[in-house]
Amino acid sequence: MAEHDPHLDVTELPLDAPAELPLPPLPRPPFWMVAIALVSIVVTWLPLALIARARVTRSAEPRVQLLQDMGVQPKFLQQDTNPLFADDRSMRPPIPGAVKFNLDGEDPEANPMYEHGFTLVTDPASGKLVVKYVTKISEVTPLNDALVQRGQARFNIYCFPCHGYDASGTGPVNQRALQLANDPNNGITWTQVANLTTDTIRKEADGQIFNTITNGIRSMPAYGPQIPVADRWAIVSYVRCLQFSQQAPIDVAPPDKQQALKSQ
Repeated sequence: MAEHDPHLDVTELPLDAPAELPLPPLPRPPFWMVAIALVSIVVTWLPLALIARARVTRSAEPRVQLLQDMGVQPKFLQQDTNPLFADDRSMRPPIPGAVKFNLDGEDPEANPMYEHGFTLVTDPASGKLVVKYVTKISEVTPLNDALVQRGQARFNIYCFPCHGYDASGTGPVNQRALQLANDPNNGITWTQVANLTTDTIRKEADGQIFNTITNGIRSMPAYGPQIPVADRWAIVSYVRCLQFSQQAPIDVAPPDKQQALKSQ
């Protein structure tokens, strides 16, 4: 091969001369190097496959938490041993002389009918447990004017927004919800609030109404966590007064009012 002449004018080269010589082909990598590369690529897919599998399967083991914070912390479970105490038990017995405390001043174990409005009894015919509601409020608490007045105050706070002052189910929340439901553009539905003065509610036992207030029914939420037991019974007593006022006979009115009522 001729030596390169630095003084050679490139304009004197033929037009079809190659700009540069082609590089020699690279040697084929050995098999072991190709195998390692393929295995390394497949290994990088394993975490993604494990994550996808974990999202669609159930496991009794706790989930993996990179930042545990307070989600997982050391603690004693039931029946665990604890060497801190002489008896090696983590579950401690009640302190001697401790007095049970209840917000309503009642012991639910001593009077479950008052606490829940019902109890479970065995049906002698079928031998199965059936619900026995408190029939009358007087079975669990004294019925007097103070209880009814307290019930009126609590009813006007918790029940009026939906049921209205007269318990007919025409409270402001119900009226507004019906307006929104009647507009097809809103795309919402609403169940008419129950009229508490109907014969259906009248036939319910006092304990059943109490249980409805406690646990809710259909779209009505549970008010047990908000209203104490005594106030729930007071509301039941006032509901009974509202029911009576809608169908009260005229002879229960004062004599000076009866004539005016008869003329209406």
